[in-house]
Amino acid sequence: MSKLVNKIIKIIEEIPLASRIFSYILKNPLYKGVLVLGSGTAIAQIIGIITMPVITRLYTPDDLGVLAVYSSILAIVGIGATLRYEFAYALPKEDNDAANLFGLCLIILFITTIILGFLLFFGRELLVNFFDMSIIEPYILFLIIGFIGMGLYTTLNYWAIRQRDYKRITYTKVNQGASGSVCKIILGIVSFGPMGLILGHIVSQIAGIGTLARSMWIKDKENLKSISFSGMKSVAKRYKSFPIYNFPASIVNTISLQMPPLALLILYNSEIVGYYALAHMLMVLPGSVISQSMGQAYLGEASKMVREKSPELRSLYVRTLKHLSIIAIPLIGIPALFAPFLVPIIFGEAWVEAGWYCWPLALFVVMQFIVSPISQMLIFGLNYINLLWDIIRLSSIFGIFYVSYELNFSVILTLILYSVMMTLMYCLLVLFNIYAIKVLSMKKRYK
Repeated sequence: MSKLVNKIIKIIEEIPLASRIFSYILKNPLYKGVLVLGSGTAIAQIIGIITMPVITRLYTPDDLGVLAVYSSILAIVGIGATLRYEFAYALPKEDNDAANLFGLCLIILFITTIILGFLLFFGRELLVNFFDMSIIEPYILFLIIGFIGMGLYTTLNYWAIRQRDYKRITYTKVNQGASGSVCKIILGIVSFGPMGLILGHIVSQIAGIGTLARSMWIKDKENLKSISFSGMKSVAKRYKSFPIYNFPASIVNTISLQMPPLALLILYNSEIVGYYALAHMLMVLPGSVISQSMGQAYLGEASKMVREKSPELRSLYVRTLKHLSIIAIPLIGIPALFAPFLVPIIFGEAWVEAGWYCWPLALFVVMQFIVSPISQMLIFGLNYINLLWDIIRLSSIFGIFYVSYELNFSVILTLILYSVMMTLMYCLLVLFNIYAIKVLSMKKRYK
């Protein structure tokens, strides 16, 4: 493998333009991080792309609709796993303080898991009947397993980001993509139905936990020994803005993102949700490699700039925003134009309607790709701004689906209205980010 990599590097170095680009990436910490993270995520996404035509022929749109509803509920409840304290890893200058944050996250995860189990066991019927989600009832207890897996992986992943252990994160992403897809295919062959997709989803979340935990123990064993009750109490108090502001903001944010599958289930049926899930995945998938990698690398570099009080933070934000804009149109917009004609060929005739859903969704996915990865206002200490934006967005999304419900709009018209509204909200988020950076620079100037 190493010989192959060396040969590729030599070939690149012999091409003048490619050599300059490659050299620029290696010298720039942000883009070097993107390259490392992106390579693993790209492999994981390629695995997903290759296996998806097989999966869509093993499962029905109804099955995928059940998975979409399950994953939406899990994403919402999963926000409360650690009350978002893992987001504070980037801020402490001392690793001992960060280690106490890690210990705090594990304790909170244990408590919230017990609470979730209690609620699901005793409030199962209320949840299903009140939200009209009978299709998810047979699989509702799987939420506990997914909740624990999501919480553990996120906690360990953000520690790796603090340590800039991008290679380790990359390795886990490949494991997640491969194991999740293989599980779905095997269980689809033996006709597990929606349960096969849900189990595959869980496997794709928990794969990599052992790798990150082992690496953390080897590299940071001494720091972990500094975890104490007094230390955890101290960091819990110092970074209380995360559960106070970031936690509710994250809940509102996640509900905003996960509302479409739940709303479409209420407005229409699980088959429509399945079409939407495939269309949304096809729009998000091409850019997710770069988007996720850029977001994590940007968080690492921007956090460092905040700690070092660098005046280049605004320049980093604007420059990254421009680069993402240049990539977004050809990467997402152009493929969306051909989606209605290619989807039935690639994924099967049963999914033809999903191709038409790609057109209205492409508009807001382009803006999401550009803005979302570098909207990290938590590192500026202005979490309330993010909460304000999330509340406005959630209210707008609720309004769109409520109007569609009252006026009995078609699926396509509902998705068009939703996409336009989301586009406007991401434009507003850019202005909020620039304002947050300005406020931060003024605070440093007058200190």
